[in-house]
Amino acid sequence: MLGKLTSVVCALAAVATTSVLAHSWVDCVKYDPINQVCLGYPRGYPGRQNVDINTVYTYMFDASPATQPMCSPKQQSGVNYSDKFPMATAQPGETIYTTWEQNGHLDNAKPTKIEVYYYSDSNKQFTDVSQRKDAKVAGTMNFATDANCYIPGYPNSVCLGSWVVPADLVPGQVYHFVWFWYFNANPAGQWYSTCFDVQVNTASHVVQTAGLPALMAKGNPNINYVWGVTDT
Repeated sequence: MLGKLTSVVCALAAVATTSVLAHSWVDCVKYDPINQVCLGYPRGYPGRQNVDINTVYTYMFDASPATQPMCSPKQQSGVNYSDKFPMATAQPGETIYTTWEQNGHLDNAKPTKIEVYYYSDSNKQFTDVSQRKDAKVAGTMNFATDANCYIPGYPNSVCLGSWVVPADLVPGQVYHFVWFWYFNANPAGQWYSTCFDVQVNTASHVVQTAGLPALMAKGNPNINYVWGVTDT
């Protein structure tokens, strides 16, 4: 375990030297803040032990394009998960807690927004950014504020948001979702996406909580989950 922790600390130091300059993506689709474990990841998640994660996992839409693939090439190509970084499972109506890093973009006065898009048809995939116009919205979240980032003064703080698995999804099916951040640093428009899937079941691990403030009070996440390390 000591060797594993040593490698985790070294990898974190390597990522921290560059990630403040980058933008953001989802690290954990379904996070349990009480037990500090990740129960589901995005498509093709490489883990933060990959020191090039900023370049291989950031996916940007610049100047409000009318058309562009909705997901990065690796995420668009298929439903790619692993034993280390599995797909999330959830049940209709369940509240999901998702994490990302603020990367220096905290804004309490005019926080930028995230929307989680989906379709009720499990056979339908997001292929182009123009599909936002007819997609459904599972949730809207602030990107980074004092209220939803664990260490607001730290530019690489983990931030937490919640959304609800739609009640009209059918158990036994896999559904495609998109986390879509309207950053808009470019006046013409600048957006970012992370694509993921959820296996909808009749039962799943549900985080029991009184709400986001109560979960934030549990303390800063154990960073091990971004490496797929589950034994702390």
